[in-house]
Amino acid sequence: SGAGAGWLGVIRGGVSVLLALGPVPWFLAIPMKKLTARRRVMPMLAALGITAVLLLVFGLLFSSADAVFASYVERLTTAPDWAESAPMRVFLFAVFAVLLAAVVLVALRPVVDPVGPETKFTVSKSIWIVPLTAVNLLFASFVAVQITALFGGNTWVLKTAGLTYAEYAREGFFQLVVVSMFVLGMVAVAGGLLKTERRERWVLACLLGVLCGLTMVVLASALHRMNLYTEAYGLSRLRITVQATVWWLGTVFALVLLAGSVRLAGRGSGWLPRTIVLVTGLGLGAFAIVNPDLRVAYTQVEVRGVTKMDSDYLGNLGAEAVPALDRLPEPQRSCVLADVVKANGLERPDAWNGWNVARAQARDLLAARPIDKSVSCAGVPSRSD
Repeated sequence: SGAGAGWLGVIRGGVSVLLALGPVPWFLAIPMKKLTARRRVMPMLAALGITAVLLLVFGLLFSSADAVFASYVERLTTAPDWAESAPMRVFLFAVFAVLLAAVVLVALRPVVDPVGPETKFTVSKSIWIVPLTAVNLLFASFVAVQITALFGGNTWVLKTAGLTYAEYAREGFFQLVVVSMFVLGMVAVAGGLLKTERRERWVLACLLGVLCGLTMVVLASALHRMNLYTEAYGLSRLRITVQATVWWLGTVFALVLLAGSVRLAGRGSGWLPRTIVLVTGLGLGAFAIVNPDLRVAYTQVEVRGVTKMDSDYLGNLGAEAVPALDRLPEPQRSCVLADVVKANGLERPDAWNGWNVARAQARDLLAARPIDKSVSCAGVPSRSD
């Protein structure tokens, strides 16, 4: 299947379904040949054809002979509303059927751990010791400044940088996240490509370990900055997504530190790639359970209040936000909820395959507390931070 313990196995396993699309026709041809080889298939097809012809002939005759019968036939043969989307539904069914067949084919194949080429290089110790030491010193000085700003508070930041605490928090958050991603790349290159002796391996591991530890402090600083900013302006979809990304990066760095310690102890670290994939999947599931739109709406209402809220932004949130927006006073409540209803199509019932809990709960709440359509929305504030 292409799955395996290393990064190459994880990457190949991730695209194994796409790679299996080619053999799908041959995979499906085997049961089709068995099906068509049975003697009952051709007689069944002939019987269905004869039945269709007879029903068509007699149906047309009876329809022309009796108007009432003709009206029933017309009702039966009139295409329903969903018939317009039938071609797209058939196409999507075929696509997902082929993908499902590819998944089954991958599952039936034996697990093979692909072996990549030996790509480690032996270089002079000074080539990596000097850069890593310098980067660690830079990170340590940055962390010291962050600690000073943390204890100095708003007055120190305003005096030193000429910024408010919220502006200071917003200004460097994304840069700190990018820094952590660069560090992951450095650790991957240094740990995966450098070939070192036992004593040098300890030095390299210590330098990379210190760098990872300092990066985790930088991530904590970034998270603290974002918390300060959300205390002033509330959450948004982007802010809560980046917060979740910071937590994920912190978990990845913790796993990298653990893997490095395990390798120094003489044990394998082949579990790291699959563990990161597992943590990523669990993180995405937890992010969905947290219900981002509901949290965004709650913080926007609590932090900004009625006078500073962005009604346009709130009106574009999902149905999950309705319980929080229902707490607004009138006319803000009805104006914002009317936009949410329109944006999410809550004024009409869902199709059988479009139902979900949040939309059902939103409809129940709006049925119990209907929107007041008589209110004027001219004075409802609409602004962005």
